[in-house]
Amino acid sequence: MRVVADSHALVWYLSGTDAGRLSTPALTALASAEADEGIAVSVATLIDLWYVTQTTRAVSPEQLTAITELLADPTSPLDAIPIDTSVTAAFEAIPLPLLRDPWDRPITATARALGVPLVTKDGRITAAGLVEVIW
Repeated sequence: MRVVADSHALVWYLSGTDAGRLSTPALTALASAEADEGIAVSVATLIDLWYVTQTTRAVSPEQLTAITELLADPTSPLDAIPIDTSVTAAFEAIPLPLLRDPWDRPITATARALGVPLVTKDGRITAAGLVEVIW
């Protein structure tokens, strides 16, 4: 199994202490992906998390550095997914009124381009019905 992890789901899963904030299906999906095909992470997530370190500070710079290092480690179960032409095409196909958030769009587009579920608590993404959501 492979999934794309939304920013908050990734942080909560990796923190260990916040893993309880994940639903049981979300936690199961991430653990299964980690053990199997890996957890796909849009590179837009890094930008999203950097923004959080500067605004709400719900993510620390150290957490962001740790995630960046995991994405660079070839033995890590995290797989950095670039914004390539397939993600761009999926991004452009999302009607703007359905998903206006500048971070949610490329993360959702990544799941669409890969054809895999997105692990997210985000109600707007779920309501848009653009991808299979696990929560």
